[in-house]
Amino acid sequence: MNTSVFVIGPDKKLTELSRTSYDSEDLFQALLGDYPDLLRAASGPSGRLLLVRREAPIPEAQDSAGRWSLDHLFLDRDGVPVLVEVKRATDTRARREVVAQMLDYAANGVAFWPIEQLVEAFASTVEAEGGEADAKLSEFLEGGDPEGFWRQVESNLRSGRVRMVFVADRIPKELRRIVEFLNEQMRPAEVLAIEVEQYLASDGLRLLTPRVVGDTERAAGAKAVSATKPKIDQEEWLSTLADVQGTPAAAVARRLLDWFRSRGFETGITNTQDSAYARLFRPDGKPTWPFFIRRSTGKVETSLQYLKENPAFASEEARLALLDRIKSLPDQKIATTRSTGWPAVPLQDLAREEVWNGFTAIAEYVQQQTGQAGA
Repeated sequence: MNTSVFVIGPDKKLTELSRTSYDSEDLFQALLGDYPDLLRAASGPSGRLLLVRREAPIPEAQDSAGRWSLDHLFLDRDGVPVLVEVKRATDTRARREVVAQMLDYAANGVAFWPIEQLVEAFASTVEAEGGEADAKLSEFLEGGDPEGFWRQVESNLRSGRVRMVFVADRIPKELRRIVEFLNEQMRPAEVLAIEVEQYLASDGLRLLTPRVVGDTERAAGAKAVSATKPKIDQEEWLSTLADVQGTPAAAVARRLLDWFRSRGFETGITNTQDSAYARLFRPDGKPTWPFFIRRSTGKVETSLQYLKENPAFASEEARLALLDRIKSLPDQKIATTRSTGWPAVPLQDLAREEVWNGFTAIAEYVQQQTGQAGA
């Protein structure tokens, strides 16, 4: 391996940079969190990664606290969770032990990570940096559907579609062989390693050179992802809803979508095609996604998680008060107790006028409180 590289600047001056170890593993981790583009080779076709959290806790059972701590959790544009473990070459564990550790993380994350925890972790990470979670996600998705994105993340987790990435300043040949073998054998999961060498000049100039390991042609061919679903309109979606939940449920969904539009909500179908949504827009053009009709469950959901980003429902007290309103609907058994949950009402119950009137009053209340209008 080269121990030095040379850079010629605009002034024609030749600068030598020498290969240098990272001062500490924590500094190495911070560098990756601040500059996720260094891991672009692990980001899938989109070439972009979204940091959910550093030191992400991983539970070992349903509703348990985190037993392990993952160095970094990212998401790519396809909603694939990217699990990153960082080790310096001087750490002799960067072989069998770190592989076993990563497999533990992936197996338990796939089984026990609640999607609400990931949404909250992302929001906390952005807010700690002084940003706004909705704006950050919208920028990352380039205006795409946030609800559909999070549902795709959940779907990927439950199906085991994750990407495990080992990062080191130098990847030992033993680890390289393990990574290539696992990546060729495992599907839909992926296993990669990224070597990020560091070169420093005497004046502080730094050069970082990422190089991916494990992305062999055989592995890439085996893991080719099918094309994105073609878009469908509301009528097509209602037809599929009738196939899954029955004609009466589809009739209630049609009535509700018509009602949302008559009150100024914008309606549409999410990218995953599992839901129809009703959204509102703030005066600054930013959207809020309060209501979803989900095909897979046959229920109408209120997203307390998304409403959290709106000033009117930013406080936990305000969201819990809204949850109490939903729970007070006639004959409803709402299991959700979290202020960031997704309380749901069956479409078949909305066929009853007393439930319909109560739910539409709640929707009008949300619209009034947020001070938002349709598109």
